[in-house]
Amino acid sequence: MAVNNITLDILTPMGAKQSDLEVPGVEVPGLEGEMGVLPEHVPFVTPLVPGVVRYLEGETSKRLAIGAGLLEISEVGRVSILTERALFADEVDIAAAHNRLKVVIATLSEDYGPIDAIDHRKLATEQMWLEAQIRAAAS
Repeated sequence: MAVNNITLDILTPMGAKQSDLEVPGVEVPGLEGEMGVLPEHVPFVTPLVPGVVRYLEGETSKRLAIGAGLLEISEVGRVSILTERALFADEVDIAAAHNRLKVVIATLSEDYGPIDAIDHRKLATEQMWLEAQIRAAAS
């Protein structure tokens, strides 16, 4: 028998952004690009990068920015997104995200000597998070 929906959970350390939501599918930001998950998908776990999660809630398209995390697809069709942070499109302060993004890009592009690998990674991850917020809010 064909399954029409998956059960979606989006969880952060601050609590659930979505829980037990029945959706026809979900798009997530994977390491190699966007990945779609539909009912009866093979179970697996994979890392996620900061980006935009998309799904339909009823007839309404939902978008939210997520930070780095993990995607787990269970044998029973439950899709869990475990992420360090998440914001729905209407929670994003677009002006603040644009302003901070300018600072981060400028810092990354400065040529004043070697930048510590850890600091560089933090800035690059912050850049991805800010860009995800801007894309999520652009709907």
